Amino acid sequence: MEKTILIVLLSGFIAGFICRIIPSRTKFIKEIISLLTSIFFFYFSFFLSFVSTDYISEFLLIDRFSIFISLFISLFTLLTIIYGFSYFDNFENSNRYYSYVLWTLASSTGAIFSNNLILFSVMWGYLAITLYLLLNISGEENEYPAKKTMIIVGGSDSFLILGICGLIFLTGKYTITETKIFIKSGFEIAIFFSLISASFAKAGSMPLHTWIPEISEKTPSIIMAYLPASLDKLLGIYLFARILLNIFEYQVDFHSELWFILRLIGSLTIVCGVLMAIVQHNMKKLLSYHAVSQVGYMVLGISSANPAGIIGGLFHMLNNAIYKSLLFFGAGNVEKITKEVELEKLGGLSKFMPITFLTFLIGSLSISGVPPFNGFFSKYLIYQGLFEGAKSGDFSWIIWIICAMIGSALTLASFLKIVHSVFLGHIKEFKNEIKEVPVSMRFTVTILSLLCIIFGFGFILPVRIFEMSTGFYFERAFEYLIPSLTLIFVSLIFGFIIYAIFISVKERKVSTFIGGEKKFEEMEMSGTEFYKTIEKEAFFSKMYSGARKKIFDLYENFKRIIFYIGEGIRATHTGVLPTYLTWILAGCILLFVIFMKF
Repeated sequence: MEKTILIVLLSGFIAGFICRIIPSRTKFIKEIISLLTSIFFFYFSFFLSFVSTDYISEFLLIDRFSIFISLFISLFTLLTIIYGFSYFDNFENSNRYYSYVLWTLASSTGAIFSNNLILFSVMWGYLAITLYLLLNISGEENEYPAKKTMIIVGGSDSFLILGICGLIFLTGKYTITETKIFIKSGFEIAIFFSLISASFAKAGSMPLHTWIPEISEKTPSIIMAYLPASLDKLLGIYLFARILLNIFEYQVDFHSELWFILRLIGSLTIVCGVLMAIVQHNMKKLLSYHAVSQVGYMVLGISSANPAGIIGGLFHMLNNAIYKSLLFFGAGNVEKITKEVELEKLGGLSKFMPITFLTFLIGSLSISGVPPFNGFFSKYLIYQGLFEGAKSGDFSWIIWIICAMIGSALTLASFLKIVHSVFLGHIKEFKNEIKEVPVSMRFTVTILSLLCIIFGFGFILPVRIFEMSTGFYFERAFEYLIPSLTLIFVSLIFGFIIYAIFISVKERKVSTFIGGEKKFEEMEMSGTEFYKTIEKEAFFSKMYSGARKKIFDLYENFKRIIFYIGEGIRATHTGVLPTYLTWILAGCILLFVIFMKF
Protein backbone atom coordinates (compact mmCIF):
# COMPACT_ATOMS: atom_id res chain seq x y z
CA MET A 1 0.00 0.00 0.00
CA GLU A 2 2.89 2.40 0.76
CA LYS A 3 4.21 2.06 -2.81
CA THR A 4 0.74 2.64 -4.25
CA ILE A 5 0.19 5.79 -2.21
CA LEU A 6 3.67 7.02 -3.13
CA ILE A 7 2.97 6.52 -6.84
CA VAL A 8 -0.34 8.38 -6.53
CA LEU A 9 1.22 11.32 -4.71
CA LEU A 10 4.18 11.52 -7.09
CA SER A 11 1.79 11.54 -10.06
CA GLY A 12 0.15 14.66 -8.65
CA PHE A 13 3.45 16.46 -8.02
CA ILE A 14 4.91 15.46 -11.41
CA ALA A 15 1.73 16.43 -13.29
CA GLY A 16 1.79 19.79 -11.52
CA PHE A 17 5.43 20.31 -12.51
CA ILE A 18 4.62 19.50 -16.16
CA CYS A 19 1.74 22.00 -16.14
CA ARG A 20 4.06 24.61 -14.63
CA ILE A 21 6.63 24.40 -17.43
CA ILE A 22 4.02 24.41 -20.22
CA PRO A 23 3.57 27.99 -21.52
CA SER A 24 0.24 29.60 -20.65
CA ARG A 25 -0.50 30.34 -24.29
CA THR A 26 -0.49 26.61 -25.05
CA LYS A 27 -4.09 25.49 -25.23
CA PHE A 28 -5.66 22.30 -23.89
CA ILE A 29 -2.52 20.35 -22.87
CA LYS A 30 -2.29 21.56 -19.27
CA GLU A 31 -6.08 21.43 -18.96
CA ILE A 32 -6.15 17.81 -20.12
CA ILE A 33 -3.27 16.84 -17.80
CA SER A 34 -5.01 18.47 -14.83
CA LEU A 35 -8.33 16.87 -15.65
CA LEU A 36 -6.86 13.37 -16.06
CA THR A 37 -4.81 13.69 -12.86
CA SER A 38 -7.80 14.80 -10.78
CA ILE A 39 -9.91 11.98 -12.25
CA PHE A 40 -7.13 9.53 -11.34
CA PHE A 41 -7.08 10.77 -7.73
CA PHE A 42 -10.89 10.58 -7.56
CA TYR A 43 -10.88 7.05 -8.95
CA PHE A 44 -8.20 5.99 -6.46
CA SER A 45 -10.16 7.38 -3.49
CA PHE A 46 -13.36 5.82 -4.83
CA PHE A 47 -11.56 2.47 -5.17
CA LEU A 48 -10.30 2.69 -1.57
CA SER A 49 -13.86 3.22 -0.33
CA PHE A 50 -14.62 -0.40 -1.29
CA VAL A 51 -11.75 -1.80 0.76
CA SER A 52 -13.37 -3.66 3.66
CA THR A 53 -10.59 -3.26 6.25
CA ASP A 54 -8.57 -0.30 7.46
CA TYR A 55 -4.89 -0.12 6.60
CA ILE A 56 -2.72 1.25 9.40
CA SER A 57 1.06 1.20 9.28
CA GLU A 58 3.99 3.22 10.54
CA PHE A 59 3.42 5.82 7.82
CA LEU A 60 -0.16 5.42 6.60
CA LEU A 61 -3.59 5.77 8.23
CA ILE A 62 -6.22 4.65 5.74
CA ASP A 63 -9.55 4.27 7.51
CA ARG A 64 -13.18 5.12 6.70
CA PHE A 65 -12.69 8.71 7.87
CA SER A 66 -9.58 9.52 5.84
CA ILE A 67 -10.90 7.75 2.73
CA PHE A 68 -14.19 9.66 2.87
CA ILE A 69 -12.37 13.00 3.21
CA SER A 70 -9.91 12.18 0.41
CA LEU A 71 -12.82 11.27 -1.86
CA PHE A 72 -14.28 14.74 -1.51
CA ILE A 73 -10.90 16.48 -1.74
CA SER A 74 -10.40 14.86 -5.15
CA LEU A 75 -14.01 15.61 -6.15
CA PHE A 76 -13.69 19.31 -5.27
CA THR A 77 -10.41 19.46 -7.18
CA LEU A 78 -11.98 17.81 -10.22
CA LEU A 79 -14.93 20.22 -10.18
CA THR A 80 -12.62 23.20 -9.68
CA ILE A 81 -10.52 22.22 -12.69
CA ILE A 82 -13.63 21.76 -14.85
CA TYR A 83 -14.94 25.14 -13.69
CA GLY A 84 -11.61 26.75 -14.61
CA PHE A 85 -11.89 25.75 -18.28
CA SER A 86 -14.26 28.68 -18.86
CA TYR A 87 -13.51 30.87 -15.83
CA PHE A 88 -9.83 31.23 -16.76
CA ASP A 89 -10.39 31.77 -20.47
CA ASN A 90 -7.22 33.44 -21.86
CA PHE A 91 -5.73 33.74 -18.38
CA GLU A 92 -2.01 34.52 -18.62
CA ASN A 93 -1.11 32.53 -15.49
CA SER A 94 -3.20 29.45 -16.22
CA ASN A 95 -0.14 27.15 -16.16
CA ARG A 96 0.69 28.32 -12.64
CA TYR A 97 -2.94 27.86 -11.56
CA TYR A 98 -3.22 24.25 -12.72
CA SER A 99 0.17 23.27 -11.30
CA TYR A 100 -0.58 24.79 -7.88
CA VAL A 101 -3.99 23.09 -7.75
CA LEU A 102 -2.44 19.68 -8.51
CA TRP A 103 0.29 20.22 -5.89
CA THR A 104 -2.43 21.15 -3.40
CA LEU A 105 -4.34 17.99 -4.28
CA ALA A 106 -1.27 15.78 -3.79
CA SER A 107 -0.27 17.49 -0.52
CA SER A 108 -3.82 17.29 0.87
CA THR A 109 -4.11 13.60 0.04
CA GLY A 110 -0.71 12.96 1.62
CA ALA A 111 -1.72 14.79 4.80
CA ILE A 112 -5.04 12.95 5.08
CA PHE A 113 -3.42 9.51 4.74
CA SER A 114 -0.41 10.25 6.97
CA ASN A 115 -0.11 8.33 10.21
CA ASN A 116 3.46 9.42 10.86
CA LEU A 117 3.45 12.79 12.64
CA ILE A 118 6.57 14.07 10.86
CA LEU A 119 5.23 13.08 7.45
CA PHE A 120 1.95 14.78 8.31
CA SER A 121 3.73 18.02 9.27
CA VAL A 122 5.69 18.01 5.99
CA MET A 123 2.56 17.58 3.86
CA TRP A 124 0.75 20.16 5.99
CA GLY A 125 3.59 22.61 5.43
CA TYR A 126 3.41 22.14 1.66
CA LEU A 127 -0.22 23.25 1.82
CA ALA A 128 0.77 26.62 3.30
CA ILE A 129 3.14 27.14 0.37
CA THR A 130 0.60 26.21 -2.30
CA LEU A 131 -2.00 28.41 -0.59
CA TYR A 132 0.38 31.37 -0.77
CA LEU A 133 1.20 30.65 -4.42
CA LEU A 134 -2.47 30.39 -5.41
CA LEU A 135 -3.31 33.67 -3.68
CA ASN A 136 -0.53 35.45 -5.57
CA ILE A 137 -1.86 34.40 -8.97
CA SER A 138 -4.09 37.48 -9.19
CA GLY A 139 -1.07 39.83 -9.13
CA GLU A 140 0.33 42.62 -7.00
CA GLU A 141 -3.08 43.68 -5.67
CA ASN A 142 -3.20 40.54 -3.54
CA GLU A 143 0.35 40.71 -2.17
CA TYR A 144 -0.55 42.00 1.29
CA PRO A 145 -3.48 39.56 1.89
CA ALA A 146 -1.28 36.69 0.66
CA LYS A 147 1.54 37.73 2.98
CA LYS A 148 -0.87 38.02 5.91
CA THR A 149 -2.25 34.58 5.13
CA MET A 150 1.22 33.09 4.96
CA ILE A 151 2.17 34.58 8.33
CA ILE A 152 -1.02 33.40 10.08
CA VAL A 153 -1.10 29.92 8.55
CA GLY A 154 2.68 29.52 8.57
CA GLY A 155 2.90 30.75 12.15
CA SER A 156 0.27 28.24 13.24
CA ASP A 157 2.23 25.53 11.41
CA SER A 158 5.17 26.40 13.68
CA PHE A 159 2.95 25.68 16.67
CA LEU A 160 1.94 22.42 14.98
CA ILE A 161 5.60 21.40 14.82
CA LEU A 162 6.09 22.36 18.47
CA GLY A 163 3.02 20.33 19.42
CA ILE A 164 4.27 17.31 17.46
CA CYS A 165 7.68 17.56 19.13
CA GLY A 166 5.89 17.63 22.49
CA LEU A 167 3.87 14.53 21.58
CA ILE A 168 7.01 12.63 20.57
CA PHE A 169 8.79 13.77 23.76
CA LEU A 170 5.93 12.58 25.99
CA THR A 171 5.09 9.29 24.30
CA GLY A 172 8.18 8.33 22.31
CA LYS A 173 5.77 7.46 19.47
CA TYR A 174 5.75 8.91 15.96
CA THR A 175 2.29 7.82 14.82
CA ILE A 176 -1.16 9.25 15.37
CA THR A 177 -2.75 5.90 16.16
CA GLU A 178 -0.23 5.06 18.89
CA THR A 179 -0.45 8.46 20.55
CA LYS A 180 -3.01 8.74 23.33
CA ILE A 181 -2.46 11.42 25.96
CA PHE A 182 -4.39 12.08 29.12
CA ILE A 183 -4.06 15.80 29.86
CA LYS A 184 -2.96 16.37 33.43
CA SER A 185 -0.25 19.07 33.36
CA GLY A 186 0.45 22.52 31.95
CA PHE A 187 2.91 21.08 29.43
CA GLU A 188 0.24 18.80 27.98
CA ILE A 189 -2.23 21.69 27.84
CA ALA A 190 0.37 23.69 25.88
CA ILE A 191 0.75 20.80 23.42
CA PHE A 192 -3.03 20.55 23.10
CA PHE A 193 -3.53 24.21 22.19
CA SER A 194 -0.47 24.25 19.91
CA LEU A 195 -2.09 21.58 17.78
CA ILE A 196 -5.52 23.22 18.04
CA SER A 197 -4.11 26.55 16.77
CA ALA A 198 -2.92 24.87 13.55
CA SER A 199 -6.36 23.37 12.89
CA PHE A 200 -8.14 26.65 13.71
CA ALA A 201 -5.89 28.71 11.42
CA LYS A 202 -6.45 26.31 8.52
CA ALA A 203 -10.20 26.05 9.07
CA GLY A 204 -10.64 29.79 9.72
CA SER A 205 -11.92 29.74 13.30
CA MET A 206 -11.60 32.76 15.55
CA PRO A 207 -9.23 34.32 16.46
CA LEU A 208 -7.12 33.03 13.54
CA HIS A 209 -9.77 33.73 10.90
CA THR A 210 -8.87 37.19 9.61
CA TRP A 211 -6.94 35.99 6.57
CA ILE A 212 -10.13 34.67 4.93
CA PRO A 213 -12.05 38.00 4.72
CA GLU A 214 -8.77 39.75 3.85
CA ILE A 215 -8.18 37.69 0.71
CA SER A 216 -11.81 37.51 -0.41
CA GLU A 217 -12.10 40.77 -2.37
CA LYS A 218 -9.11 40.42 -4.71
CA THR A 219 -8.76 36.63 -4.95
CA PRO A 220 -10.56 34.96 -7.90
CA SER A 221 -13.79 33.27 -6.85
CA ILE A 222 -12.59 29.91 -8.12
CA ILE A 223 -9.69 29.93 -5.64
CA MET A 224 -11.98 31.08 -2.82
CA ALA A 225 -14.31 28.19 -3.65
CA TYR A 226 -11.46 25.67 -3.69
CA LEU A 227 -9.35 26.66 -0.68
CA PRO A 228 -11.02 28.63 2.15
CA ALA A 229 -14.49 27.36 1.32
CA SER A 230 -13.88 23.64 0.85
CA LEU A 231 -10.37 22.23 1.12
CA ASP A 232 -9.12 24.17 4.15
CA LYS A 233 -12.35 23.47 6.01
CA LEU A 234 -12.00 19.73 5.39
CA LEU A 235 -8.33 19.66 6.38
CA GLY A 236 -8.62 21.98 9.37
CA ILE A 237 -11.57 20.19 10.92
CA TYR A 238 -10.06 16.81 10.02
CA LEU A 239 -7.03 17.71 12.16
CA PHE A 240 -9.31 19.09 14.88
CA ALA A 241 -11.23 15.82 14.96
CA ARG A 242 -8.06 13.73 15.08
CA ILE A 243 -6.77 15.83 17.99
CA LEU A 244 -9.94 15.46 20.05
CA LEU A 245 -10.88 11.92 19.10
CA ASN A 246 -7.53 10.16 18.55
CA ILE A 247 -4.59 11.98 20.10
CA PHE A 248 -6.04 13.17 23.42
CA GLU A 249 -8.21 11.16 25.78
CA TYR A 250 -11.23 13.04 27.11
CA GLN A 251 -12.39 12.61 30.71
CA VAL A 252 -15.32 14.77 31.77
CA ASP A 253 -14.11 15.12 35.37
CA PHE A 254 -10.69 16.45 34.35
CA HIS A 255 -11.03 18.08 30.93
CA SER A 256 -14.42 19.78 30.94
CA GLU A 257 -12.76 23.22 31.31
CA LEU A 258 -10.62 22.74 28.18
CA TRP A 259 -13.59 21.57 26.13
CA PHE A 260 -15.56 24.51 27.59
CA ILE A 261 -12.99 26.85 26.04
CA LEU A 262 -13.40 25.13 22.66
CA ARG A 263 -17.20 25.46 22.84
CA LEU A 264 -16.81 29.13 23.79
CA ILE A 265 -14.56 29.74 20.78
CA GLY A 266 -17.03 27.91 18.53
CA SER A 267 -19.97 29.98 19.78
CA LEU A 268 -18.09 33.27 19.38
CA THR A 269 -17.05 32.24 15.89
CA ILE A 270 -20.68 31.58 14.94
CA VAL A 271 -22.08 34.86 16.26
CA CYS A 272 -19.24 37.23 15.40
CA GLY A 273 -18.79 35.77 11.93
CA VAL A 274 -22.45 36.08 10.99
CA LEU A 275 -22.72 39.59 12.49
CA MET A 276 -19.84 40.70 10.28
CA ALA A 277 -21.35 38.94 7.26
CA ILE A 278 -24.77 40.54 7.48
CA VAL A 279 -23.44 44.11 7.01
CA GLN A 280 -21.14 43.37 4.07
CA HIS A 281 -21.95 44.79 0.63
CA ASN A 282 -19.31 42.88 -1.29
CA MET A 283 -20.66 39.51 -2.41
CA LYS A 284 -17.42 37.58 -1.87
CA LYS A 285 -16.62 39.22 1.44
CA LEU A 286 -20.10 38.39 2.75
CA LEU A 287 -19.56 34.75 1.78
CA SER A 288 -16.10 34.74 3.37
CA TYR A 289 -17.47 35.79 6.75
CA HIS A 290 -20.05 33.02 6.49
CA ALA A 291 -17.18 30.62 5.77
CA VAL A 292 -15.81 31.71 9.15
CA SER A 293 -19.16 31.54 10.94
CA GLN A 294 -19.94 28.00 9.83
CA VAL A 295 -16.67 26.71 11.32
CA GLY A 296 -18.11 27.58 14.72
CA TYR A 297 -20.84 24.96 14.29
CA MET A 298 -18.23 22.29 13.54
CA VAL A 299 -16.10 23.24 16.55
CA LEU A 300 -19.18 23.43 18.76
CA GLY A 301 -20.46 20.03 17.62
CA ILE A 302 -17.19 18.09 17.87
CA SER A 303 -16.30 19.65 21.24
CA SER A 304 -19.71 18.70 22.66
CA ALA A 305 -18.05 15.35 23.49
CA ASN A 306 -21.20 13.32 22.82
CA PRO A 307 -21.93 11.12 19.77
CA ALA A 308 -24.72 13.21 18.22
CA GLY A 309 -22.72 16.43 18.40
CA ILE A 310 -19.50 14.84 17.12
CA ILE A 311 -21.21 13.19 14.14
CA GLY A 312 -23.14 16.41 13.47
CA GLY A 313 -19.93 18.47 13.51
CA LEU A 314 -18.19 16.12 11.07
CA PHE A 315 -21.26 15.97 8.82
CA HIS A 316 -21.45 19.78 8.89
CA MET A 317 -17.77 19.91 7.87
CA LEU A 318 -18.65 18.01 4.70
CA ASN A 319 -21.91 19.87 4.06
CA ASN A 320 -20.28 23.26 4.51
CA ALA A 321 -17.55 22.39 2.02
CA ILE A 322 -20.22 21.47 -0.52
CA TYR A 323 -22.56 24.44 -0.26
CA LYS A 324 -19.84 27.00 0.45
CA SER A 325 -18.00 25.96 -2.72
CA LEU A 326 -21.33 26.16 -4.55
CA LEU A 327 -21.94 29.70 -3.29
CA PHE A 328 -18.45 30.94 -4.22
CA PHE A 329 -18.76 29.34 -7.65
CA GLY A 330 -22.13 31.10 -7.98
CA ALA A 331 -20.44 34.38 -7.09
CA GLY A 332 -17.82 33.55 -9.72
CA ASN A 333 -20.58 33.09 -12.30
CA VAL A 334 -21.98 36.51 -11.49
CA GLU A 335 -18.54 38.11 -11.50
CA LYS A 336 -17.63 36.46 -14.81
CA ILE A 337 -20.67 37.85 -16.62
CA THR A 338 -21.24 41.23 -14.92
CA LYS A 339 -17.65 42.06 -13.84
CA GLU A 340 -19.21 43.18 -10.56
CA VAL A 341 -19.54 41.81 -7.01
CA GLU A 342 -20.89 44.85 -5.14
CA LEU A 343 -24.49 44.15 -4.11
CA GLU A 344 -25.68 47.72 -4.76
CA LYS A 345 -24.65 47.40 -8.41
CA LEU A 346 -26.34 44.04 -9.00
CA GLY A 347 -29.95 42.99 -9.37
CA GLY A 348 -32.49 41.20 -11.52
CA LEU A 349 -30.12 38.48 -12.78
CA SER A 350 -32.46 35.53 -12.18
CA LYS A 351 -34.15 35.94 -15.55
CA PHE A 352 -30.88 35.98 -17.47
CA MET A 353 -28.98 33.41 -15.36
CA PRO A 354 -31.68 30.93 -14.24
CA ILE A 355 -29.32 27.99 -13.55
CA THR A 356 -26.94 30.14 -11.54
CA PHE A 357 -29.90 31.58 -9.63
CA LEU A 358 -31.47 28.18 -8.89
CA THR A 359 -28.21 26.57 -7.77
CA PHE A 360 -27.27 29.62 -5.67
CA LEU A 361 -30.71 29.52 -4.07
CA ILE A 362 -30.21 25.84 -3.17
CA GLY A 363 -26.84 26.69 -1.63
CA SER A 364 -28.41 29.57 0.31
CA LEU A 365 -31.16 27.35 1.68
CA SER A 366 -28.61 24.69 2.59
CA ILE A 367 -26.31 27.01 4.54
CA SER A 368 -29.33 28.54 6.27
CA GLY A 369 -30.37 25.11 7.56
CA VAL A 370 -33.65 24.94 5.67
CA PRO A 371 -35.05 21.40 5.24
CA PRO A 372 -34.82 19.19 3.31
CA PHE A 373 -31.32 20.25 2.24
CA ASN A 374 -28.11 18.87 3.73
CA GLY A 375 -27.33 21.80 6.04
CA PHE A 376 -30.51 21.19 8.01
CA PHE A 377 -29.58 17.66 9.06
CA SER A 378 -26.03 18.41 10.17
CA LYS A 379 -27.23 21.39 12.19
CA TYR A 380 -30.03 19.24 13.59
CA LEU A 381 -27.47 16.73 14.89
CA ILE A 382 -25.36 19.52 16.37
CA TYR A 383 -28.43 20.89 18.18
CA GLN A 384 -29.22 17.36 19.36
CA GLY A 385 -25.70 17.12 20.78
CA LEU A 386 -26.07 20.49 22.52
CA PHE A 387 -29.39 19.50 24.07
CA GLU A 388 -27.81 16.24 25.20
CA GLY A 389 -25.07 18.23 26.91
CA ALA A 390 -27.64 20.51 28.54
CA LYS A 391 -29.04 17.49 30.40
CA SER A 392 -26.03 17.74 32.72
CA GLY A 393 -27.56 20.89 34.23
CA ASP A 394 -24.66 23.15 33.24
CA PHE A 395 -26.11 26.55 32.30
CA SER A 396 -23.39 27.20 29.71
CA TRP A 397 -25.04 24.74 27.31
CA ILE A 398 -28.04 27.06 27.10
CA ILE A 399 -25.69 29.82 25.95
CA TRP A 400 -24.21 27.58 23.25
CA ILE A 401 -27.71 26.70 22.00
CA ILE A 402 -28.74 30.37 21.90
CA CYS A 403 -25.58 31.31 19.97
CA ALA A 404 -26.24 28.54 17.45
CA MET A 405 -29.84 29.71 17.01
CA ILE A 406 -28.77 33.34 16.55
CA GLY A 407 -26.28 32.20 13.93
CA SER A 408 -28.93 30.25 12.02
CA ALA A 409 -31.41 33.13 12.06
CA LEU A 410 -28.90 35.75 10.92
CA THR A 411 -27.52 33.41 8.26
CA LEU A 412 -30.98 33.14 6.74
CA ALA A 413 -31.41 36.93 6.96
CA SER A 414 -28.11 37.65 5.23
CA PHE A 415 -28.85 35.22 2.40
CA LEU A 416 -32.24 36.80 1.89
CA LYS A 417 -30.21 39.97 1.44
CA ILE A 418 -27.78 38.54 -1.08
CA VAL A 419 -30.38 36.61 -3.12
CA HIS A 420 -32.62 39.68 -3.34
CA SER A 421 -29.78 42.06 -4.16
CA VAL A 422 -28.17 39.91 -6.85
CA PHE A 423 -30.92 37.90 -8.50
CA LEU A 424 -34.21 39.63 -7.66
CA GLY A 425 -35.24 43.25 -7.51
CA HIS A 426 -34.79 45.73 -10.34
CA ILE A 427 -32.56 44.94 -13.28
CA LYS A 428 -29.44 47.09 -13.33
CA GLU A 429 -27.64 48.34 -16.40
CA PHE A 430 -24.45 46.47 -17.24
CA LYS A 431 -21.73 47.12 -19.80
CA ASN A 432 -21.70 43.52 -21.01
CA GLU A 433 -24.52 41.35 -22.31
CA ILE A 434 -26.06 39.39 -19.43
CA LYS A 435 -26.42 35.70 -20.18
CA GLU A 436 -25.87 32.33 -18.56
CA VAL A 437 -22.30 31.17 -18.00
CA PRO A 438 -20.61 28.54 -20.21
CA VAL A 439 -21.33 24.83 -19.84
CA SER A 440 -18.34 23.90 -17.66
CA MET A 441 -19.26 26.51 -15.06
CA ARG A 442 -22.91 25.45 -15.08
CA PHE A 443 -21.88 21.81 -14.72
CA THR A 444 -19.90 22.49 -11.54
CA VAL A 445 -22.65 24.39 -9.72
CA THR A 446 -25.25 21.86 -10.84
CA ILE A 447 -23.28 18.92 -9.41
CA LEU A 448 -22.72 20.71 -6.09
CA SER A 449 -26.40 21.70 -5.81
CA LEU A 450 -27.40 18.10 -6.47
CA LEU A 451 -25.08 17.02 -3.64
CA CYS A 452 -26.91 19.45 -1.34
CA ILE A 453 -30.15 17.67 -2.22
CA ILE A 454 -28.72 14.12 -2.17
CA PHE A 455 -27.10 14.56 1.24
CA GLY A 456 -30.34 16.11 2.42
CA PHE A 457 -32.57 13.17 1.58
CA GLY A 458 -29.76 10.64 1.91
CA PHE A 459 -28.24 12.02 5.09
CA ILE A 460 -28.22 8.56 6.70
CA LEU A 461 -25.33 7.43 4.45
CA PRO A 462 -22.70 10.01 5.55
CA VAL A 463 -23.96 9.74 9.15
CA ARG A 464 -23.33 5.99 9.12
CA ILE A 465 -19.89 6.47 7.55
CA PHE A 466 -18.89 8.96 10.24
CA GLU A 467 -20.27 6.64 12.92
CA MET A 468 -18.24 3.69 11.64
CA SER A 469 -15.09 5.76 11.20
CA THR A 470 -15.18 7.34 14.67
CA GLY A 471 -16.80 4.55 16.70
CA PHE A 472 -19.42 6.97 18.08
CA TYR A 473 -23.01 5.79 17.69
CA PHE A 474 -26.16 7.55 18.83
CA GLU A 475 -29.83 6.79 18.96
CA ARG A 476 -31.54 8.13 15.85
CA ALA A 477 -35.00 9.68 16.13
CA PHE A 478 -35.74 10.94 12.64
CA GLU A 479 -39.12 9.28 12.08
CA TYR A 480 -41.16 12.24 13.25
CA LEU A 481 -39.44 14.45 10.66
CA ILE A 482 -40.65 12.41 7.69
CA PRO A 483 -44.20 13.89 7.32
CA SER A 484 -43.04 17.51 7.55
CA LEU A 485 -40.07 16.92 5.25
CA THR A 486 -42.32 15.25 2.69
CA LEU A 487 -44.67 18.23 2.77
CA ILE A 488 -41.75 20.63 2.35
CA PHE A 489 -40.34 18.61 -0.54
CA VAL A 490 -43.69 18.53 -2.37
CA SER A 491 -44.09 22.29 -1.83
CA LEU A 492 -40.62 22.94 -3.24
CA ILE A 493 -41.35 20.82 -6.32
CA PHE A 494 -44.57 22.72 -6.97
CA GLY A 495 -42.75 25.99 -6.40
CA PHE A 496 -40.05 25.15 -8.94
CA ILE A 497 -42.69 24.02 -11.46
CA ILE A 498 -44.60 27.28 -11.07
CA TYR A 499 -41.35 29.24 -11.38
CA ALA A 500 -40.41 27.34 -14.57
CA ILE A 501 -43.83 28.07 -16.05
CA PHE A 502 -43.57 31.71 -15.05
CA ILE A 503 -40.19 32.34 -16.69
CA SER A 504 -41.25 30.48 -19.85
CA VAL A 505 -44.31 32.66 -20.43
CA LYS A 506 -43.81 35.87 -22.40
CA GLU A 507 -45.37 38.33 -20.05
CA ARG A 508 -46.70 41.77 -20.95
CA LYS A 509 -44.39 44.49 -19.66
CA VAL A 510 -45.92 47.63 -18.19
CA SER A 511 -44.47 50.41 -16.09
CA THR A 512 -44.80 50.17 -12.33
CA PHE A 513 -47.93 51.91 -10.98
CA ILE A 514 -47.06 54.14 -8.03
CA GLY A 515 -50.17 56.24 -7.64
CA GLY A 516 -49.73 58.27 -10.78
CA GLU A 517 -46.30 59.57 -9.74
CA LYS A 518 -43.20 59.32 -11.86
CA LYS A 519 -40.77 56.59 -10.93
CA PHE A 520 -37.35 57.72 -9.73
CA GLU A 521 -34.25 55.69 -8.99
CA GLU A 522 -34.38 56.50 -5.26
CA MET A 523 -37.82 54.87 -5.08
CA GLU A 524 -36.36 51.44 -5.82
CA MET A 525 -36.33 49.01 -2.93
CA SER A 526 -32.71 48.22 -2.08
CA GLY A 527 -31.60 44.81 -0.89
CA THR A 528 -28.89 46.34 1.27
CA GLU A 529 -30.21 49.55 2.81
CA PHE A 530 -32.44 47.75 5.32
CA TYR A 531 -29.44 45.95 6.82
CA LYS A 532 -27.50 49.17 7.33
CA THR A 533 -29.75 49.98 10.30
CA ILE A 534 -27.97 47.25 12.28
CA GLU A 535 -24.75 49.25 12.15
CA LYS A 536 -26.50 52.26 13.70
CA GLU A 537 -27.47 50.50 16.92
CA ALA A 538 -25.44 51.77 19.89
CA PHE A 539 -23.66 48.54 20.81
CA PHE A 540 -23.22 47.26 17.27
CA SER A 541 -22.00 50.60 15.94
CA LYS A 542 -19.04 50.50 18.34
CA MET A 543 -18.35 46.87 17.52
CA TYR A 544 -18.41 47.45 13.77
CA SER A 545 -16.30 50.57 14.13
CA GLY A 546 -13.71 48.59 16.03
CA ALA A 547 -13.83 45.80 13.46
CA ARG A 548 -13.14 48.26 10.64
CA LYS A 549 -10.15 49.55 12.56
CA LYS A 550 -9.06 45.90 12.97
CA ILE A 551 -8.80 46.12 16.75
CA PHE A 552 -10.10 42.51 16.95
CA ASP A 553 -7.55 41.31 14.39
CA LEU A 554 -4.90 39.25 16.20
CA TYR A 555 -2.46 39.65 13.32
CA GLU A 556 -2.83 43.44 13.19
CA ASN A 557 -2.49 43.75 16.98
CA PHE A 558 0.73 41.74 17.02
CA LYS A 559 2.01 43.78 14.11
CA ARG A 560 1.31 47.02 16.00
CA ILE A 561 3.12 45.70 19.09
CA ILE A 562 6.16 44.58 17.09
CA PHE A 563 6.34 47.88 15.19
CA TYR A 564 6.01 49.79 18.46
CA ILE A 565 8.87 47.83 20.01
CA GLY A 566 10.90 48.31 16.83
CA GLU A 567 10.33 52.06 16.90
CA GLY A 568 11.40 52.12 20.56
CA ILE A 569 14.63 50.26 19.78
CA ARG A 570 15.27 52.50 16.79
CA ALA A 571 14.85 55.59 19.00
CA THR A 572 17.75 54.43 21.18
CA HIS A 573 20.11 54.46 18.18
CA THR A 574 20.77 58.20 18.07
CA GLY A 575 24.26 58.05 16.57
CA VAL A 576 25.64 59.98 19.58
CA LEU A 577 28.65 58.29 21.23
CA PRO A 578 27.76 59.23 24.87
CA THR A 579 24.35 57.60 24.42
CA TYR A 580 25.91 54.29 23.34
CA LEU A 581 28.41 54.45 26.21
CA THR A 582 25.50 54.96 28.61
CA TRP A 583 23.74 51.84 27.27
CA ILE A 584 26.96 49.83 27.56
CA LEU A 585 27.42 50.93 31.15
CA ALA A 586 23.80 50.09 32.00
CA GLY A 587 24.19 46.65 30.42
CA CYS A 588 27.34 45.93 32.36
CA ILE A 589 25.64 46.89 35.63
CA LEU A 590 22.68 44.64 34.79
CA LEU A 591 24.93 41.67 34.01
CA PHE A 592 26.89 42.28 37.22
CA VAL A 593 23.68 42.23 39.28
CA ILE A 594 22.51 39.03 37.57
CA PHE A 595 25.79 37.20 38.13
CA MET A 596 25.96 38.35 41.75
CA LYS A 597 22.44 37.01 42.35
CA PHE A 598 23.01 33.59 40.82
